[in-house]
Amino acid sequence: MKRPLLLVVLAALVLAVPAAQGIPAGHTVDLATGRVDGERILGRTVAGVTAALGRPDLRLGPHTRYRLGWGERPNFSIEVSFHQRGGRQRAWSIAFEQGPIRDRKLGDLLARSSPSLQAGILARYGTTFKLLRPYACTTGNCVGEFAPRHRGLLHLTFGSHHRLGTWLTLWQNP
Repeated sequence: MKRPLLLVVLAALVLAVPAAQGIPAGHTVDLATGRVDGERILGRTVAGVTAALGRPDLRLGPHTRYRLGWGERPNFSIEVSFHQRGGRQRAWSIAFEQGPIRDRKLGDLLARSSPSLQAGILARYGTTFKLLRPYACTTGNCVGEFAPRHRGLLHLTFGSHHRLGTWLTLWQNP
């Protein structure tokens, strides 16, 4: 009687492993290019971003400040903001608040403290970015910013929020 139960449990485990492997474990981001899960996001239309990242959980704002979000408000995983350019809404920023958000050189970005994130970006991406505004806290606002070192368009803003921990935004000038 114990043997059939063991076989049923083993069969359930064998079937469950592939299903669990299909569940994404957070997202990947390439800080040098701004690609998310291997896809270019910045500069794309609403339809292009949706095709790249999947159906959003949130659609926010008026047409002039349109945003798509993945995850729950206020603790979203990814939020993409758009602006009007060439008669179409185009993505200009990607904000990350809940992880894991992994970069191949730095690991889970949001699991780091903001000072550690700043140090890691300087160490691993020093030829790509320059520290424009070192991480510092003012009245309830803790922020730092990197700008492109050369001709790149990509900027990084990062900081800490007392409830959420570390956050990161990739953006380009509209």
